[in-house]
Amino acid sequence: MEVSQLAEISQRVIEAVEKASSKVMEIYDSDNFEIANKNDGSPVTIADTESNAILSNILKSLDIEAPILSEEGDIKKNKVSTFWLIDPLDGTKEFINKNGEFTVNVALIENGKPVLGVVSAPAIKEIFVGFADTSFKLTNGKKIPISSKKQSRDLCKVTTSKSHKSDIDQIFVDICKDEFEIVEELPTGSSLKLCRVAEGSANIYSRLGPTYQWDIAAGQAVVEASGGKVTSLEGIPLRYEFISEKKNPLFFCSGDPDYAWESLFKKINLN
Repeated sequence: MEVSQLAEISQRVIEAVEKASSKVMEIYDSDNFEIANKNDGSPVTIADTESNAILSNILKSLDIEAPILSEEGDIKKNKVSTFWLIDPLDGTKEFINKNGEFTVNVALIENGKPVLGVVSAPAIKEIFVGFADTSFKLTNGKKIPISSKKQSRDLCKVTTSKSHKSDIDQIFVDICKDEFEIVEELPTGSSLKLCRVAEGSANIYSRLGPTYQWDIAAGQAVVEASGGKVTSLEGIPLRYEFISEKKNPLFFCSGDPDYAWESLFKKINLN
């Protein structure tokens, strides 16, 4: 898809995400929402389903032939090369716990690659956008270009999960402490972890536990557009398929695509 077309589409996606985010915040501020559990035990609220409906309706109206794969949707096709991959509310636990670090995510996938990503964090009023080599953040009415940072030996800022940190995640943090002079740990919720790497606030985010495609795709587009990478522990870029419930491999997100993070992960026993 041409860059000019992605730029035009991105504006419509931003509008869709803003509308979905407004509905999410309306429910968030009401303090009156029921919490249910999905088949995998993860929580779901009316904010998930309302956001999904808004995003789906707007994306279907766009002049682009692309079905929608959503965490909250049903799949009717399997073999498509271009599709929308959305997570209408990533970080439902953050939403329920009222810490503000939840996101609304939309990615456009083309031949397995996320070519456009929009991530909205409505409670903190930030929207991250990435496509081609264009990446920026919208906040307080301003459009701010963002870029990831090269890794130094002096300081490493590691984002870790605010709600899902495991013992093996701590092992990686400890390995970083042996590798770098100073390590700062930045607990963060939802796909904001990827966005913090994209904007240069963090250097590395490792996910050594299960995730689904819709959790990561939009953030990956933002990271790659900002100069970073999102790959398996072996260094293979994450790719996406129009298959419901498909999980990602274990992966990491780095602001510096040239730093040899793969060698550090080899020190972890993942069996």
